[in-house]
Amino acid sequence: MSTQTLTLVGDAPGMSERDLATSVPKDTRKARAGMAMSLATFAMAAASGIQAVLYLGRFGTNARTDGFFVAFALYSTFGVFSQSLRVTSVPLLVEPGARLSVRRFAWVLGCIALAVLALTGPLAGPLSHLLAPGLADSGRSVTAAALPVLGGAMALQLIASGGATVLAIRDRFITIAGAYMSGAFAGLVAFLALMGSAGVQTLGWSMLTMSIVTSAWMLVGLRRSGGLGESRLDNAATGARSAVAALTRDCGLVLGRTAIYLVFNVLFVITLAFASHASAGGTTVLSYAYLFASYLVAGTGMALGMSSIPDMTREARAERRSVVAATVPRGFRYAMLIVAPALAALILAGAPLVHDILPKSLSTAQVGTLRTFTALLVPWTLAALLVNFLLPVLLALGRARLLGAVALPLVLVHLAVTALGSALFGVDGAVGAFCVAPALLTAVLLVAATGRAYTANLVRELAGDTLRFAGLSLIAFGVGWAAGTVFDTGLVQAAIAGVIGCALYLGGLRIVARPQLEMLLRAVIVRPAAA
Repeated sequence: MSTQTLTLVGDAPGMSERDLATSVPKDTRKARAGMAMSLATFAMAAASGIQAVLYLGRFGTNARTDGFFVAFALYSTFGVFSQSLRVTSVPLLVEPGARLSVRRFAWVLGCIALAVLALTGPLAGPLSHLLAPGLADSGRSVTAAALPVLGGAMALQLIASGGATVLAIRDRFITIAGAYMSGAFAGLVAFLALMGSAGVQTLGWSMLTMSIVTSAWMLVGLRRSGGLGESRLDNAATGARSAVAALTRDCGLVLGRTAIYLVFNVLFVITLAFASHASAGGTTVLSYAYLFASYLVAGTGMALGMSSIPDMTREARAERRSVVAATVPRGFRYAMLIVAPALAALILAGAPLVHDILPKSLSTAQVGTLRTFTALLVPWTLAALLVNFLLPVLLALGRARLLGAVALPLVLVHLAVTALGSALFGVDGAVGAFCVAPALLTAVLLVAATGRAYTANLVRELAGDTLRFAGLSLIAFGVGWAAGTVFDTGLVQAAIAGVIGCALYLGGLRIVARPQLEMLLRAVIVRPAAA
């Protein structure tokens, strides 16, 4: 008989990252890869959260911060688009059946990066007017000044995402996670160092620093894992096309598959343009609420989709079976396990806690606004989670053409419902309408991925999971909020609500989600193969 020891991920002596990945069962390896990506995303979210709180405490919410966050919304949108390349491009690169070489993929990313630099550099002035029609000149000048810095960060994040795409195919998830966590730490250090001199642009320089470190780490990991492959430019079957024509075709192939991700995230830029007509500070508060919700989506739905897309593509090609039942319900449960309590905590405890710790950051009225915006974003968060689980499935099943076809109608629907909501209920109406187009997209994707016969069963299963985790969160944090009202001090009320809410939620998980807890524990622990 042989004994088995328990070691933390990456601690098995004498084993490389790939050896470690292949020494554990496939389900556990998938879970651990997803956890590595989630931890990396949440490390970035934690660093961003610290910076956000410090930014609020230092600069408050005013017309100038509104101007910066309009530019930052574009950066965030493009950041998610860059991350989505790690989902949409994998089927193009995975063997057998790859349609692009790694080197050709790198050329495509270089062309997109150059376009971004041109748009956010020489054209920053006109772009600022398009993004923020409701801001005053003082706020819009901040937008124009922030765009070149954030544009550089966007281009580097694109390169980093390309490196992460190739590393994911090569099962180097720990390298990817290390790159993002190191970048997040470097960005936080830069923020602390520049906060006294860079003013409201501090966060932009922080993002640029983070992008430099992340992209450099990814490129080093890429080189160590095999580089870009052969140096020749692959031609078409006839061999007669020029390099420019081949590159144009490749750009169209990559962007066509990613259009749905770009459009889906541009929806917030449209919503923010309508919200820019609000009073000074309103755009900033909405941006904070959206960043919180979007990081939850990225850290759960998108991270799990990224870690699963290589295997889903191989399985869909090899076995010709639907991968929906094996991925979407399970992933949604893990996402809701984290997302539901996080949203409840922000609404009931987080917003007043920030106000009491940093009185200059949010006024009492803005605490209510942050709570309202976060509550209005809950339906969007649920729809966004399902979209980020379903899109990789459809890409793995070869339905990219359908995804490209729904991109333009999605924008048109969103423009219509946002204009209507804004006309009827002002800024709250525009934010409330944010979920309509994503919900319709979710319905289309469900039917396309499963067929009408199975869609009803899947919807019932997803609805049950939503009610289970949302109900537990509301009960846990509701009890915590009620207990906190006994005290007179706002800071104590918020702290008591948060502590009691977290304790009750964790205790309740042992009753309603024990299998998910056990799988998370198995994902953290590695059992090396018997000697």
